[in-house]
Amino acid sequence: MAEDPELGRRLEALERRIAQLEERDESGAAPPCDAAGSPPHCSPSGATSSTDPAGAASPADAPAAGAQSRPSPDEDPFWALTALKAQVPAPGAVVYAGSVEVGAGHVEYQWGRPTEHLLAADWAERAETVAALGHPLRLAILRRLVDGEHTVAQLVDELELASTGVAYHHLAALQAGGWATSPRRGSWAIPPSRIVPLLAIITALEKG
Repeated sequence: MAEDPELGRRLEALERRIAQLEERDESGAAPPCDAAGSPPHCSPSGATSSTDPAGAASPADAPAAGAQSRPSPDEDPFWALTALKAQVPAPGAVVYAGSVEVGAGHVEYQWGRPTEHLLAADWAERAETVAALGHPLRLAILRRLVDGEHTVAQLVDELELASTGVAYHHLAALQAGGWATSPRRGSWAIPPSRIVPLLAIITALEKG
């Protein structure tokens, strides 16, 4: 398959943006989320750092005049979709974003990919990440971790588990899928960069 020049340009823009964010991190600005391999478009401290669905600068970085020309949420119930279509030409892209206050803290996050990238990707490589969520108890554990860091003993008590062994079994699966991490021995949390993606998945599973 021949390389798409437009996609290449946008990926180069993404690399430049990542380099800029790394420089900001070294200078003491708000750091990116700490999950290994996660895109640096997440700021648990509350400072937004994001890219558009194709990897270029987000609307937040655009001139104010451009932002003023867009309809407000009150004028356009599909304001997010309208902005996406204006930003990315056909065949389009998929993007998700969130600005949330949860027990684990304040997180702002945006991530997206061009349609061509998504269709060309090997979906089977995502199987482990998806499979890690495929158990009611694991989702129950993640719901507790969204509220903040928990010890294994707390999880056993709150979820009325039979033993710590049961908890560790499911936590290990969540860790392998990138949904949980152990910041200190016996304690577990959700990486900040995974909170909005998790909430986006839960939203996508709603029956509408």
